[in-house]
Amino acid sequence: MKIEACGSPERVKYQAAALGLSCLLLGSALAQEPSFSGGDGSSCEQAVVPLAAEGMAVVQAEHQWLRKTFGGGTLVRQALGASSDGKRRYDLILWRKPDGNTVDVCFDVTTVFEETIRRVEEQESGDSRRPAR
Repeated sequence: MKIEACGSPERVKYQAAALGLSCLLLGSALAQEPSFSGGDGSSCEQAVVPLAAEGMAVVQAEHQWLRKTFGGGTLVRQALGASSDGKRRYDLILWRKPDGNTVDVCFDVTTVFEETIRRVEEQESGDSRRPAR
């Protein structure tokens, strides 16, 4: 069976190189351990802060932190909460540890919601520098 490539040999080489670079970059990104700051998650005052920019990456980072911290386990419940002033957002997680006991853990996920929070605050204050969407 003969496979024919579309385009000139140079274009095929360029496409192969681009694909290889894409795979390398993706592999590097996936291999990186997520970073965290903040506290131990025992309360929202001591919330763990996942340092990821996108919602899905944050959830994956949280679950990785939980598995690493507690030596495995499973998600029982997850809910989004907010501080009393509405300026902080929290992922409130009930996690079942491998020994069967459960633990409540709080993650501060405000960075994921900062843009939305800013837009809401601007609309509430009547700030018209940015048009409402």
